[in-house]
Amino acid sequence: MSAIVVATYFIPNKIPFATEGVGIKLYRINYAALAIMTLLSNNITIMRGYLIATGWMMVFFVVSTWLQLPLQDIFQFTKHDNFLHSNIGVISIFIGVVYGKSTGLKHKEESL
Repeated sequence: MSAIVVATYFIPNKIPFATEGVGIKLYRINYAALAIMTLLSNNITIMRGYLIATGWMMVFFVVSTWLQLPLQDIFQFTKHDNFLHSNIGVISIFIGVVYGKSTGLKHKEESL
């Protein structure tokens, strides 16, 4: 996500995810910064929670576009944004849910 943010500022005409909305660019910058802080926390439970929460948020972005909610006007989503958000959202939720079940995190928190 951070690579998309940087690329949209330097070569916006070449990238289909380069929306003109300031809101989506700020969201992507914050998403990347929080992802780095979560990764540096070295706590699997926090990482799983972050993946699941941001995954549902991205799925909500796609649904808000379909339903023409006011959020869509603020962020100015395109069909390319919806494709990106739906894929990353579903993958994030899947990894967050499945990783916890496959590692057996039923006992106390573990770290990487």
